[in-house]
Amino acid sequence: MDRILVAEKMDYEEFLEEWKNDKSYILALTSGSTGQPKEIRLNKDFVERSAERTNRFFSIGCNSRLHSCVSPDFIGGKMMAVRAEIGKCRLTWENPSNEPLKDQDREDKIDLLSVVPSQMIYILEHLESLPDLGAVIIGGGKIPNELRERIAASGINAYESYGMTETASHIALRKVENQEIPFHTIEGISVECDERMCLKIKFDSGEEFITNDLAEAYSGQEFIIKGRIDNIINSGGKKVSPEEIENKISSLISSPFMIKGETDSKWGERIVLVIEGEKNDFDIEVLHKEIQRLLPRWQVPKEIKIIDKLPRTKNGKLIRFNDVS
Repeated sequence: MDRILVAEKMDYEEFLEEWKNDKSYILALTSGSTGQPKEIRLNKDFVERSAERTNRFFSIGCNSRLHSCVSPDFIGGKMMAVRAEIGKCRLTWENPSNEPLKDQDREDKIDLLSVVPSQMIYILEHLESLPDLGAVIIGGGKIPNELRERIAASGINAYESYGMTETASHIALRKVENQEIPFHTIEGISVECDERMCLKIKFDSGEEFITNDLAEAYSGQEFIIKGRIDNIINSGGKKVSPEEIENKISSLISSPFMIKGETDSKWGERIVLVIEGEKNDFDIEVLHKEIQRLLPRWQVPKEIKIIDKLPRTKNGKLIRFNDVS
């Protein structure tokens, strides 16, 4: 019987045993950011091809060192182990924390590092005491604009990833620069938009995946994600993307936040801004006026709420939710 991932926490030794067993698949858990985490099977041949594509992109070989700061419970961590196995190179790892690389030998270079956005804050603050970094893959959530600018200014060779568990990690990467640039698919993968304007992913080997991510595809290889179709807020007859609003006002709010819709008798749904923090840390009236300067009238939140903690998945990704009191 397959082990139930939802009930257990996996370490890298256990995952490598699973990778080397005689089954044709591995078990993986979706992130849970758009619903309850689901356990799925990924064909090992499909996973291996994904690892090979990434290794070629970053020129990973037998003398390389890969280091993971993310958990092998999720696809980002699993893929770091598979890349090392396929590349016949060295794999090191640590328990996920907000102090990544703290105990790593400064003289031991890391050729490819895997982190989530929140871990980059510590890395940027401690660059002088950390190992030399060849390239960094940042996954598990969108990079806030302020953090994006700090990463770009640091000179770190960092890439933001786009993908999902079902595609065996990322299908596209983009260099972290001051301004958001389109994602570019890695070899053997193309994209297009379906009739809903959601991204469709095609592999040369025949696999296809239809997402709920609203996108603009500029060619078969380049695209920008605009938000999720299932997050759309219908307010006063206008369809509003919460991700679009979040991007526009991100320069005003340094704390974690999200835009959500709430049922409203007048508007159908009203737009609400929810911020993580202490109420005394924010001047709601001033913030509302600043938001009004940046947004058209129909996108301005009807209410701003401050709560102690926004909901997150186990790997730190914010969860879209339907009710905040």
